[in-house]
Amino acid sequence: MAEIPLPPYRKLLGFQLLVLGVLALLLEWAWSGSGFSALLGGLIAWIPQSVFAWMVFRHRGARRMNQSVRDLMLGEGLKLGLTFVLFIVVFVGVQPSNPISLICAYSVVLLLHWLAPWLLKQNKPR
Repeated sequence: MAEIPLPPYRKLLGFQLLVLGVLALLLEWAWSGSGFSALLGGLIAWIPQSVFAWMVFRHRGARRMNQSVRDLMLGEGLKLGLTFVLFIVVFVGVQPSNPISLICAYSVVLLLHWLAPWLLKQNKPR
């Protein structure tokens, strides 16, 4: 029986963390104090995506289709709820010094997910 390969979601999550680190360092260098806010914003996007990817890709195969569909719906709801909670925690508990850098880093990490097909293109044997 053929095994369906996992999509390279770990590469994407690692790439998102790398870009987030570089972005936070650049913003800290440009505007003192905004790097931490950028780091928080990127983590607000990255943590729910990681949880979603873990939930969706833990089951594979046709026999586990019902579990996969259930986990897809549950993971999407958890991702949305976790994003909402993390924004509240950061804005209430941490008081970011630069909310613009927080939102920008959040947007960049989120947009990297949309660019995944081009960033993680796999060479298929012919």
